[in-house]
Amino acid sequence: MRVLGIIVEYNPFHNGHIYHIQRSKTITKCDYTIAVMSSSFVQRGEPAIIDKWTRSRLAIEFGVDIVLELPFVYACQSADYFAKGAIDLLHAIGVTDICFGSEDGRIETFMDIACTIEMHQEDYNMHIKHYMQEGLRYPDACNQALRQIMGKEITTPNDLLGLSYVKEIVSHHYAITPHCFARTNDYHDTKLQDIASASAIRKAIYEKKDFKSTLPHPEYYQNDLFFLQDFYPYLKYQIMTSTPKELRQYHLVEEGLENILISQIHKTNCLEELLGCLLSKRYTKPRIQRMLIHLLMKNTKQQIQAAMKIDYLRILAMNEQGRQYLNIIKKECPYTIVTNFSRYQHPALEIEFKATRLLSLLSQQPYDLIKKEYASIPYIKAD
Repeated sequence: MRVLGIIVEYNPFHNGHIYHIQRSKTITKCDYTIAVMSSSFVQRGEPAIIDKWTRSRLAIEFGVDIVLELPFVYACQSADYFAKGAIDLLHAIGVTDICFGSEDGRIETFMDIACTIEMHQEDYNMHIKHYMQEGLRYPDACNQALRQIMGKEITTPNDLLGLSYVKEIVSHHYAITPHCFARTNDYHDTKLQDIASASAIRKAIYEKKDFKSTLPHPEYYQNDLFFLQDFYPYLKYQIMTSTPKELRQYHLVEEGLENILISQIHKTNCLEELLGCLLSKRYTKPRIQRMLIHLLMKNTKQQIQAAMKIDYLRILAMNEQGRQYLNIIKKECPYTIVTNFSRYQHPALEIEFKATRLLSLLSQQPYDLIKKEYASIPYIKAD
């Protein structure tokens, strides 16, 4: 039995994602397809443009059998932590293969690099530390370390994520076979076309341009839409009413960023202006955005650390074939399978609820969104 795992955000779910599902199933010849999907916030430190329940239903409609929630504590993190959470959950649910799109398109590249890093982990970490001390951002420091050890580099976001997936498989010796294929468009392509980049589509939606041809269900993008910049008034209030000591306790607020936040917040009038004050050679835009979300949620470093010990699989949606697979796997699955939010207690689920409450600030029906979090059972598509 072959079980395909795909790691997704569907922000938004577009035509390229349909291609990804179909191509991955063809490559792996799988019996079941399981997607682990970011919940209310995504890896770049932004809210998902529409709620996770709608995105899960879209995934099921277009060929996924089960959608797992990637908890906020892993979804809103750097590539390595994002990959750690996703691969761990897919391994726990019995995935035998994963498949992802990449700029490189050759799985041999990723396997070669991951295995070399595994064999030279101490040197690799030493080089990263050295380059970060010189002021490089973490992804750039990793690239320089690769160049020192192998004379190779990985520079694009999707390839960096893909490498993180493969590193996680290799380092834990998981019985998972990775596959990849070349992406059909550039990750930063701004053109709207049949298969467009997610960032181009989000920009078109925000600017109220015609994006309908890029999405299988454009009608889902008419009501509640969530954009990071709309949180700015709440963020400004949070920073202005906090002390440096209070800010310093929050996850990712470090190395004096609390002082910059307090000194600059009075001088800014929108999120882009605030980001401009915080970006540096040391910190990328996604890294700063993730920090701001943790700050908005008042997630302390200790709370995030405690919540990262995941021992459950939360099911967001499935079809009848997915339900059949859960019946097969549940006796040997090492994690608790959660289909009812209120029946399982975990620090990560408490943070998940907090993320939904934050998202509800931008909703036209905030109570309905919050109720979905604790009252919803997985969507099940009948055959």
